[in-house]
Amino acid sequence: MRRVSARPDPGAARRGKAPARRRPRARWRTALPLWGGALGALAAVGGGVAWLWHGGWIERGAAAAAVAAVEATADAGFRLREVLVSGRVETSAETLAAALRLRTGEPLLALDPDAIRRRVDALPWVKSAVVERRLPDVLYVEIEEHVALALWQRAGRPMLIARDGAVVAAPDLGRFAGLLLVVGDDAPPAAAELVDMLAREPDLRRRVLAAARVAGRRWNLRLDNGVEVRLPEEDAAAAWSRLAGLEREHRLLERDLTAVDLRLPDRLVVRLTPDAAARRRNPGNNT
Repeated sequence: MRRVSARPDPGAARRGKAPARRRPRARWRTALPLWGGALGALAAVGGGVAWLWHGGWIERGAAAAAVAAVEATADAGFRLREVLVSGRVETSAETLAAALRLRTGEPLLALDPDAIRRRVDALPWVKSAVVERRLPDVLYVEIEEHVALALWQRAGRPMLIARDGAVVAAPDLGRFAGLLLVVGDDAPPAAAELVDMLAREPDLRRRVLAAARVAGRRWNLRLDNGVEVRLPEEDAAAAWSRLAGLEREHRLLERDLTAVDLRLPDRLVVRLTPDAAARRRNPGNNT
């Protein structure tokens, strides 16, 4: 784009012509009332920084110039008036406010979005955060929180884990007592797949109290009646559905069992309780 300057013609008077009048400059103040003064302040700051650079004062006067620049924009209207937050569910307003460390009326351009984001990211429930200055007077904070998945028992105490396997330092674990309890050093990263699989058979899922990770390859489930269900390493979902079908049709889990082994795809192996095993060995002793 070419720039066209409307300058007076110096020969116009000699030719008997009046110099051409300049067209009036467009006025943006009415169209953008909140921005006119601020843009002027920014332009003045930019010119001042250029002068400092060429004059050799930039290193010695950088701090003072930066303070003056921020104050100039603040005087022009760039002050914090509102904080908009989205995505907050588990994180309390008090906890978030303490991490933000904001004061209404402070210069918006003095805020460091990256530093604020790092403080918000460090909060227990926060998975990730985005912090943006939205001129002239708003700070926007978008939070993605962890989703509680299960309780992980380690070293004898439970900890809350999220769907991505992250440990969430939740102070009140009693709220999550209904979640599945998983055991095993490598249980957290594999727990989401297990929870989703169990949910496909909701009636049977309600009976599962805990799940133990075995050799990093498969799961053993503990039911509410003490029965242990041994899932296979491969195609565990099919085995789980097969067990749910047997329970619906034959009430398998109501029998005197201690374990149900589903690791073989073509057969079901059960272990009886000691009393039931004794009755099978000596059927004539039954009364």
